[in-house]
This record gives sequence, structure tokens and C-alpha cells, in this order.
Amino acid sequence: MKWSLIGVLSLMVLFLACSVYGEPLRLSTLEWPPFVGRDLPDQGTTGARVRRICAVAGLEPLMSFLPWRRVLMEARTGAAQGYFPEYRSASREKEFYFSKAVGCSVVGLVHKSGMTLNWTRLEDLAAYRIGVVDGYVNTEEFDRLVDMGILHPIKCNSDELALRMIEAGRIDAVVMDRAVFRHLSDPVKPSHAPPPLVFAEKILVVHSLHVCFPRTPAGKSLVERFNRAIVSGGLELICASTSEGRP
Repeated sequence: MKWSLIGVLSLMVLFLACSVYGEPLRLSTLEWPPFVGRDLPDQGTTGARVRRICAVAGLEPLMSFLPWRRVLMEARTGAAQGYFPEYRSASREKEFYFSKAVGCSVVGLVHKSGMTLNWTRLEDLAAYRIGVVDGYVNTEEFDRLVDMGILHPIKCNSDELALRMIEAGRIDAVVMDRAVFRHLSDPVKPSHAPPPLVFAEKILVVHSLHVCFPRTPAGKSLVERFNRAIVSGGLELICASTSEGRP
């Protein structure tokens, strides 16, 4: 009787802990300020939103901050139950279920101040040394042109490194999110000094951001649970179209 009582009490403690903290959800992510970052307030704007959605869903997110390639590897091998933030793409949707939007991302080109990028179609960018972060989805059309061998982007390990490569003259421009560029830009330069780098006026695309879960029965159950929480919690987002997203 004594040991039975101890067992019952242990189960009650475990049940109460799950009720208070939620069911653990292992998510891989990266340092991508201001959207997500280990040391950002609330771990970033998108990180905070994911936490709010998880709270509604009765989940406790356990976030691992890793280089992007490792984020994808953990999600593919099952070391993580999901990852974020991700842009929608046909190739990734073959591997993962996508949640409803948890953020929006305005994507364009960053280049040196005073430089003009003359292009009308994406194919015209073949005349420039364009950087991309290795492993990132850019735009469907841009990535299709890369696969066709029309564009030959230079791969960078991170957004921050890509900006340094522009300043060093190793690339002409880089595909980047506008908010990420603003966050990484040097904030201490005198306001009267022209910025060394600028975000081009012509926007490539406005992406929605998503949490991705593997295409398994467990992943399907999680994405449905997560999406129900977005709806029931009044946390649905609609990202502006490309034209509406212009600066």
C-alpha cells in the first residue's frame, strides 16, 4: 500500500507538471534577429509568437539555437520535432508539414550605398555577384534559375558574413530580409553619415514564416494541434503582398 501510494503521488506530480508547463516540444531554430535569437527579448518577435501559440496548444517549446544547416539536419533526423522559421517552398513541402503563418518577411537585395543594380527580370542579376546564405530558401523563381544554371550565387555561411563580404568587395549584393538587415546594420554611425550599405527599393518577395513538422503521423498531429491553437487563440497572420510590402 505504501509503495502504491508513492506511485500514485508520483503520477499526480507528473500530471500536474504537464498541466502547468505543457507537453515538451523540441524545436530547432537559428540566430536570426530580430525574428529569433537566444538573447533577444522574448527570444525574438517570431520566437515570442511561437511561444504564445504553444501555450494555447498546451505545449512547452524547448528551443535549440543552431547553425541553419544543423537546424535542417535535426528536423530531418528526428532530433527535433520541428523547426522554424521557414519560408514556403515546393521542395521543403515534400519533406515537412507547414504551419499557418507565424511571421512575415520582406526579402530584397542589400548592396553598397551609391551602387545601382540595373535589373528588370531576375535573369538580369546574372551580371552581378549575388550572395545567398547557404541552405536558405530565397524565392521560388530565384532558386529555379539557380537550379537551371542561369544564376550562380555565391554562398555565405550567415547574413552577417554576407554583409561583411559586400563591404570587402567580394560580392555585389546579397539576398536578405529587410528587418534582419536593419538589425545587423551598424547603429552607432553618425546620423549625418551615409550608410555604407542599403536595402534596395525593389523587393523580391514578401514571404510568410512557418513552423515545420516532419511528414510523419506524429508531425501531422503536431501541425494540426499547432494550427488549431493559432485559430482558437486569435493569432492568425496575413502577410502583405509583394507590392504592399515595398518600403
